[in-house]
Amino acid sequence: MIHISIIIPTYNREKELDICISNFYQSILKNNHIEVIVSNDFRNNEIDKSIQLKYPKVMFMNGPQKGPAANRNHAANIAKGDWLIFLDDDCIPQSGWFENYEIAINNNTSLILEGKTIANSPKQSYDQVSPINLVGGNLWSCNFAIQKKLFFTLNGFDEKYPIATMEDIDFKERAKMVSNFHFINESIVVHPWRKRKAFKNFILRIQSQRYFAEKFKKKHTFQFKIKRIKIFVGSLFLNFKELAQFKFKGWLCYFDKMAFNFIMIFI
Repeated sequence: MIHISIIIPTYNREKELDICISNFYQSILKNNHIEVIVSNDFRNNEIDKSIQLKYPKVMFMNGPQKGPAANRNHAANIAKGDWLIFLDDDCIPQSGWFENYEIAINNNTSLILEGKTIANSPKQSYDQVSPINLVGGNLWSCNFAIQKKLFFTLNGFDEKYPIATMEDIDFKERAKMVSNFHFINESIVVHPWRKRKAFKNFILRIQSQRYFAEKFKKKHTFQFKIKRIKIFVGSLFLNFKELAQFKFKGWLCYFDKMAFNFIMIFI
């Protein structure tokens, strides 16, 4: 009987995926109660055969090609475990990552567990981004576990966002209404910095924010407007200070963020 399903959505990152799996594979290899599911969303191309042969315990399958939220839901629907652990293909699990999740799951610590996510190096420029989670409360989908029954009670990740930018926050908002999160400081993954392209998918990001605000009934409220004004004004100075610290490397993303925060006042 499968107790835990580790789910890894992937998209055209075979090298990173190989490193990701290799860092925890030995710890689950002889455990018959664990399964690993890799759902590949890259134009129905199969994962390289050499990787599949290297990890016979891993189930490799094609995803629905509808974005990461749908890809995670797709794998969750296939999963046989009582628990789901979500891990991103570009994350590098550290020693003890899985073992500490397993201990918490077996001890029934909480119905939702989140691990620690750190960056692979000090930040070098303003336009670098990484889903860092040092003390909990973020529930980033790159490193968390949830009882499968609860996951489906929450209807999984919302697939209606026009771009992959708010589905993690959406899921967190729904999840915190029904359960506390238990942070596992020892379940660590390293997530590399990614360069953010200024103004890429800008309109779709605004549309995603609008959908989120409407869904959680925040749009057009006085409190929402005041909050967004404070964010805009505060970010002008705080983000400029950060930009200056990086000697204006990635400066175009500063104007992206300021334009975005200004428009958010009026959505």
